[in-house]
Amino acid sequence: MWDDLNPWLVWGGLVLGASFGVVAQRSRFCIVAAMSNLLLMRDSRQLHAFLAALGVALLGTGFLETLQWVDIDTSRYRAVSLNWLAALLGGLVFGIGAMLAGGCASRTLVRSVEGNLGALVTLMMFALVGMMTLFGVLEPLRGWLRQATSLSLADNQTNLTALFGLPIWLIPLALFLVCGLIILTLGNWRENIRYILAGSLIGLILSVGWWITGVAAQDDFNEIAPSSLAVAGPLARGTTYLITGQLTGSGFALFLLLGLLLGASTSALLNREFRWVAPAGDRVGTYLTGGALMGVGAIFAGGCNIGQGLTGVATLSLQSLLAMTGILLGMWLTLLRMQR
Repeated sequence: MWDDLNPWLVWGGLVLGASFGVVAQRSRFCIVAAMSNLLLMRDSRQLHAFLAALGVALLGTGFLETLQWVDIDTSRYRAVSLNWLAALLGGLVFGIGAMLAGGCASRTLVRSVEGNLGALVTLMMFALVGMMTLFGVLEPLRGWLRQATSLSLADNQTNLTALFGLPIWLIPLALFLVCGLIILTLGNWRENIRYILAGSLIGLILSVGWWITGVAAQDDFNEIAPSSLAVAGPLARGTTYLITGQLTGSGFALFLLLGLLLGASTSALLNREFRWVAPAGDRVGTYLTGGALMGVGAIFAGGCNIGQGLTGVATLSLQSLLAMTGILLGMWLTLLRMQR
């Protein structure tokens, strides 16, 4: 099994994951923080980081597709089956869980390797329920919802560029400029330059991920669908491997997760930011609930705030845009409820 793994997927996954882990740990990259800090404290630092990551990811993905280096149409984000209800509801449930847990998928993982036991409780529940939803007892429900509500699309209806019949580069470039304009007008960008650079690096890492899986790792005898950064799927697949010993998928997701854990933990140790932090007793139930909702929501939606919110949205996939809409709505509604 291991002998058949493509070296590009193994080492590419490790390096990309480690790079993402270091940047995410140093910058505290988190969409939950981006929303809550902006609405509660008018702090735009994390929002600037997310917008920079999204803008660069859009530009990089559009660049690779325009030059026909990576066939983005063969990625799972542009499947002709639009699971619109699962994307919306799954995103909504994930957003609620992430806000309850106090961190998005990547931030929860990073906080876990920093010694935060509350985040570790959330991560373990996230991984377990994600595996149950992807391969276990909740998989029939996910399959039933997909069959009952999915819409069949034509090849030119799976993403915004094809839907409107525009040049491949136009919408990514326009959205990149919109992200930059928001950064310049919302808050003092000069004070947040560190976060903008961190987000830009994450967007660049995501773009390199497309190149590795879509170009370097391609084999005429074993073609794989291109992919890039994600957390929920790799976490579910990694948990499945630990419990059953079965390696699912191309192996890229598993090594991406391993690299992310290694990069974030090494960064925390080298910067002396590792410390054991016990959760408050009355918060453990909330962490468990948040983790469970994140696990089931992410798998139903087809990804978390990284897999759908960055990588998927960078492809302008209709399903990813629906999932991200659900995620943001779930976070916002939960934040309003928590304020009360």
